[in-house]
Amino acid sequence: MTTPDLVLALGGAAALLAAALPGLLSRRALSPPLVYLLGGVGLYLLPIGLPEPDPIAHRVAVEHITEICVLVSLMGAGLALNRRVGLRSWSTTWRLLGWAMPLTVAGVAAAAMGLLGWPLAAALLLGAVLAPTDPVLASDVSVGEPVDAENADDEVRFALTSEAGLNDGLAFPFVYAAIALA
Repeated sequence: MTTPDLVLALGGAAALLAAALPGLLSRRALSPPLVYLLGGVGLYLLPIGLPEPDPIAHRVAVEHITEICVLVSLMGAGLALNRRVGLRSWSTTWRLLGWAMPLTVAGVAAAAMGLLGWPLAAALLLGAVLAPTDPVLASDVSVGEPVDAENADDEVRFALTSEAGLNDGLAFPFVYAAIALA
């Protein structure tokens, strides 16, 4: 089997698993990301000649795979939303993005500087990394399937799901500021 064939077969198996896994795990204490992680470890234990998982040697491939994973998780969060974008209908999301996230970045940076003695650039980078809600983790409390009635989801679930999909873009200025300070 050639490498492109192996990549396509593994991608197809992963897509099939992604479709079937939520239903299979609905009553178990396992999350799909944990199953995927264990599946990846198990895959590398098989004697099928996969390249060594070295992120430094395969930097470009790891970068592209990571970008695809982020795009897929953001797309999943976005497709679950059931409201039209507007100032009033998304007011909780705007408050989370405009107030809560920057305050969390500042709080984490202040704690890292005060408690750990980190320099400002490192503390700001830590705040920028830890403040955004992860769309994969937010899926545990996310909105349900899209329905016909607009605003059918409760406000907390909607706010967490929508904020998780938008906050990565807001974290980039903090990351860039930390890089500029360094």
